[in-house]
Amino acid sequence: MNPRRTSLALAASLALLAPIAEVPAQSEAAADKWYKVAVSGNEIAFVNTGSIQRAGTHLQVRVKQNYLAPVDSAKKGKTFQSARTDYRLDCEQRKLAMMATRAFASPDLQGDVVQKASRSEKNLIWVDAPRASVFGEILDYGCKNAPPG
Repeated sequence: MNPRRTSLALAASLALLAPIAEVPAQSEAAADKWYKVAVSGNEIAFVNTGSIQRAGTHLQVRVKQNYLAPVDSAKKGKTFQSARTDYRLDCEQRKLAMMATRAFASPDLQGDVVQKASRSEKNLIWVDAPRASVFGEILDYGCKNAPPG
């Protein structure tokens, strides 16, 4: 077999595979579609529309919060400008609970993770989500857009 022809065939095969290799990265980026649900003082909250799912009798949702001014971290001398939080929602009782959160140094979940926290299912702390509050808007959007179940 001609070595030049073999290398050309290999190059052509690799060129055909390159776009396929990029598809998962594009699909993952497309999965992170954020819908703005609330603006309040120093905070803008977004719900990841693809993250809303049923969890037993509750819902679970992922939220991005961007802060207009840096927020002091629990770690001395550190600040953060965004956070990604997974919440458990109780639509009937209008309550939500933080399951896990990560705070990032820069807006839009960029930069170093400055602090993180999580709670087990049995140790969730439920808080009220009054209407026209950031928590209320997160709860309303999640409950309204929940998958059938």
